[in-house]
Amino acid sequence: MNDKEKEEAFKNVISELDEMKIKVTKKYWNEMKVPLSLKEGLSRYTKDELDQIRKHLRLKGISNRRKGELISLYEEKIPEFLEYICLRFDEERLGLLVKIARKGGSIPAPDLEIEQIEYLRSTGLVYTGTLHGEKILAIPEELVEPVKKLRDNLHMRSIVKRNTEWIKLTRGLLYYYGTLDSNQLVAMLESYTKVEVDLRDYFEVIHDGNSYQEEMYSDIEGLSYWRVIDPQKVKLEHKRRKDIPFFPFTKEQLLRAGEPDYIERNKSYMQLVEYLSGNYEMDNDEADEIVEECVYATLIGDELGKIMHYLSNILEFKNMETLQELSDYVVSLMNNTKQWLLKGYTPIEISEQSEKELAPFMKAKRNQPEQAENKKVGRNETCPCGSGKKYKKCCGK
Repeated sequence: MNDKEKEEAFKNVISELDEMKIKVTKKYWNEMKVPLSLKEGLSRYTKDELDQIRKHLRLKGISNRRKGELISLYEEKIPEFLEYICLRFDEERLGLLVKIARKGGSIPAPDLEIEQIEYLRSTGLVYTGTLHGEKILAIPEELVEPVKKLRDNLHMRSIVKRNTEWIKLTRGLLYYYGTLDSNQLVAMLESYTKVEVDLRDYFEVIHDGNSYQEEMYSDIEGLSYWRVIDPQKVKLEHKRRKDIPFFPFTKEQLLRAGEPDYIERNKSYMQLVEYLSGNYEMDNDEADEIVEECVYATLIGDELGKIMHYLSNILEFKNMETLQELSDYVVSLMNNTKQWLLKGYTPIEISEQSEKELAPFMKAKRNQPEQAENKKVGRNETCPCGSGKKYKKCCGK
């Protein structure tokens, strides 16, 4: 593909994205009046969108009903199911719902991803639209007072706090370890929370939370961080290092890593950011994006040569000295990045861990009497292993 063809392809992609944006705007942000009744909100939905609410409410045997019948049923069921729906929420989602209620039923729409908007609409609780040219989120007037009371519900607060911890710890564990199966996840969660985890509740909360914010995915290998490309490879590398325990992160470290879009910016990371922004025509944000990609290339197992090839496509190396200087920074970054394949250790830490595991063996070996390589031991002589027995009765058998 020549430069002209590449430019044309790029323009086509931009055009498709613009068209998609227009469609999304028409679908989610058309004019809305507030206060909004539950019937008015539901009437804005297509039959397919109403079916999504049915799935969220887990109502069975109604998929063949007409749109009007579904709306009538939801008018009854949504207020009735309010607490049930929110028992799968974390603090962010419940906080957003309560905020809308306390503001009288609508607020200016925060900056949300498409999947978050789709999730909120699928609950039947939150509706999107435009009021006086401004995008808003609204809840039906029938739900305003019941939602306000949720924050004062001690049982609800306890469950939502637990859900928040489960979601963040799970994301944090996957951020550092890449892929874990359900048994590993539950065992680790119980060790950090000191509370037995109900499997059904846990996976319902995780699935629901991931529908709102897609930070992980599941397959036959278990749950994986969203950027893991080959879960099977990660699990195989974990098994290959069965004698080395997973890196012992603190609970605070995992909760911090469980925040959306988290990236661990250690000293080596920031040094490379500063080097790029100081030596190339880019600001810190642009340099940060490049270094972040280097980190993920490291996490999936790419070697130095492949990462340098990636950098050569976006940076111009003036001479071999510049290339070597950048390479040194990248090597430092790779050696100090906690890696999925290394069970959360950096290459430096795994090396230190291996030496620690070998230390008792090496100490015992050093304490054994040395035997000259070519020295012949007589059958009746004392065995050189240090047992005190005759050679013929010990190692000479």
